[in-house]
Parts: sequence; C-alpha cells; structure tokens
Amino acid sequence: MKTMSKTMLMATALILTAGGVGTAEAQRLNYPVCAVYSFRTMSCAFNTMAQCYATVSGRGGYCEPNAWYQPPAKAKRKKRSS
Repeated sequence: MKTMSKTMLMATALILTAGGVGTAEAQRLNYPVCAVYSFRTMSCAFNTMAQCYATVSGRGGYCEPNAWYQPPAKAKRKKRSS
C-alpha cells in the first residue's frame, strides 16, 4: 500500500511539473509582438500588432512588443573584385 501511495504522489508531481510547459518561458519566440493571456501565459509568435489583436479578439488578453526580440542579422555583401 505504501508503494502505491508513493507512486501516486510521484505521478501527481510529474503531471504538475509537466503542466508548466505552456508558460511564458516556453512560448517566447523570436517575433516582434507577443499576446499575453490570463495566468501570465504568453505567446510571442506575431509579426505585427494587427495579427496579435486578431488572435486575442474575443479570447481576452492583450498585445505588447516582445522585449526579448532579436532582429535577424543583416547579411554582409561581398565586394566584387574587378
């Protein structure tokens, strides 16, 4: 019986830990705009505020610039030798 209780306790802890995967940390992508939903869930998967507003419309939440956004580096052009 004690083994069963320990197994249930460990399974519950594992499920609760795995539930945190959808949090803001896991959803920060490299796009310039984020949608913020209830329980601090954040999805930074939008190129424009308009895309974000269309997504949160009717669901609740708001849009904000992604503070962690890193624009892609510009490609360096090679000089042609004459």
